Amino acid sequence: MGAAAFAWLVGVWLAGWWALAGCTRPMPKAPRARAEPSPSPTVAPPRAWHRGAYATGRSAPDADEVAWLGRFDVVHAGGLDDPLPADTRRALRAAGVKTLLAYDWLPALYHYTDGSPDPPLAAWLYARRSWASLNPHGPYPHCRREGYTWCQDLYYDLGDPRVRAHRVAWLAQWTREHGYDGLFFDWGNDRFLDEPDYARLRAVYAARHSGQPYAQATAALYRALRARGLTVQSNQGFRTAEVLLPVVDLDMTESYALSDRPCPQPVRLEGRGLTEVPCTDYYPVSDDPAHGRLADTLAHLDALRALVDQYAGPHFRGLVYLNYAAPAWVPVNPTAPAAAREYRAAVPRAAIYYGYALAALAAFPAYTEVPWDHRLERVPVYFYDLGEPVEPHYRAVAAHGYARFYTHGVVLVGDWRAPTRVTLAHPTVPAGPVYDAYRRVWRLAQQGVLSVTVRPERDALTGQVIPTGRVYVYGEP
Repeated sequence: MGAAAFAWLVGVWLAGWWALAGCTRPMPKAPRARAEPSPSPTVAPPRAWHRGAYATGRSAPDADEVAWLGRFDVVHAGGLDDPLPADTRRALRAAGVKTLLAYDWLPALYHYTDGSPDPPLAAWLYARRSWASLNPHGPYPHCRREGYTWCQDLYYDLGDPRVRAHRVAWLAQWTREHGYDGLFFDWGNDRFLDEPDYARLRAVYAARHSGQPYAQATAALYRALRARGLTVQSNQGFRTAEVLLPVVDLDMTESYALSDRPCPQPVRLEGRGLTEVPCTDYYPVSDDPAHGRLADTLAHLDALRALVDQYAGPHFRGLVYLNYAAPAWVPVNPTAPAAAREYRAAVPRAAIYYGYALAALAAFPAYTEVPWDHRLERVPVYFYDLGEPVEPHYRAVAAHGYARFYTHGVVLVGDWRAPTRVTLAHPTVPAGPVYDAYRRVWRLAQQGVLSVTVRPERDALTGQVIPTGRVYVYGEP
């Protein structure tokens, strides 16, 4: 992608995550200092709203989702087979969205075996599969693994310049016709070939292209797309960082802070009875997520920050932390016996704040999806203006806590198990009112010191203590 099309992200790294919205909102009079002010959802936020950095969305969003997505600079929604409707794209542009990304599957596509016509690119590949595909006669590992009886997954031979040239030309035309700025590539690296199910494909590629590793062929595809003016985002390109990160505009990591998984047992939902539902893993990178450690999560965060710093340059601008969370399952009749207890889905605010604050420790933009019901992911934490980091790294605070100070606020992360008093001390903390975004109340800081009491919350369904994520925004001067 060219510099103009991705100028917003230059600002992410050089001047904070969000561009100013251009409006102002007066700050309410600072309350008297109180040890623990009562939460009040009607208290106004401290600053005018700012645009969010990055969001994902569905291919057919309703009006409320369009309004939500319109508050972000980069929106990844829709794909080659299900692009956003034209009126939706116009609405998002009018709302200020700068970059629209469509989904594509980097290594492969589906050939339909149920009689449905193939999309144009799949039809082209299938007709030339003897040389343009790595598996012209099988195996079809993805469709088999997923139990799909209606498809064969055909894998591009990206080492063949003819395949890359046709795909680049087709994608460039498609993005122009459908009003997109670029593409998000799932499976955006070469590591899938290391899996046992892909051994035959790996052997075919190696026999055809012994002098060009698959990652280099992928990089050639990305470079050619960027030469056409397209924005390129890879999914986990950091796994082959030295080859892929220098040639993409943006990378993504999934489920490194939060992930969802099926709950061990069905849950009795209000009005629905026993239902299979997801639960949230709060330590997904730990060997045992149910008993994980924040230290494991931070180790991955630090490694990714180091890679971004190493390969940041004229093209690669950074990484998005994408997370997945289950709803907060709230008991409707909490005093009922466990066997009769019913639950309803609620906004998982604690999880979303944790996912956001954790990424902010490394100055990464983040977004958390709630796949069960995307309406539950619309938490305005993404719109506070934290400004620029004031030191090169986050710091330890209290026991089991970590903070990153910014010019306009501070984020706090910890895995405390009980109420904990935390002193956030830094010369840049101004005396005066500070907005506690999670509790939606004002606090009062002394010059250089903000003291808060953090009360961890438990997952109402599993009983697991949710790691803490908090955002504090300094009041207007």
